[in-house]
Amino acid sequence: MVETSRYMSNAAALKRVGIRLLPGEQMDAAVELEGGLTDELEPSHATLLLTNRRLIRYAAGGHRIDTISVALEDVQAVEVKRGERNRQWVFVGLVFIGGGFLLGLLSLFWLATTVSPLLMAVSLVLIGIVFLLTYAGGIRGEVIVTVGAKRIKCRMKTKALNDMVEFLERFYELKLHAWSLNRTNGVNGNGSPVPQA
Repeated sequence: MVETSRYMSNAAALKRVGIRLLPGEQMDAAVELEGGLTDELEPSHATLLLTNRRLIRYAAGGHRIDTISVALEDVQAVEVKRGERNRQWVFVGLVFIGGGFLLGLLSLFWLATTVSPLLMAVSLVLIGIVFLLTYAGGIRGEVIVTVGAKRIKCRMKTKALNDMVEFLERFYELKLHAWSLNRTNGVNGNGSPVPQA
């Protein structure tokens, strides 16, 4: 019963972003680009979705929905780029914050006019905080799916990138299964007949 209600909920979520599953198609795995692996789809969260037939990416924001769908056999490569955090942002941020506090103290004790230097001090502190936030909350990497001449890019946070290992294992299992089925049915991955010996 829980499985049926989850299927109905996921089908409704996909319908809201303009995707309908094909006859016999089933959802296999989904990675939200910020939250990681999920069993329950949310139309408002950008997601990379794997079915037994297709790889789908959708993102909804404001009044715009962006959906890309490709057949598994058409996917040539999936590249995961993981960026390391750059500690330089922390040091730069701390320098700006320290400079802001120093300028603020100087303006209070030694400078005759306090308003202009204090505003500059606050600005320096805020710039330093922005650098620290860039280090703490920035995008950690991206996944690039190559389909022919087209490249589908998905920027991901750390949790989603970590979950891509499991997602990719499942993707290649399904792709190899589809390829072996085509071979046994006498069809290459590109739809042409397999040459007979």
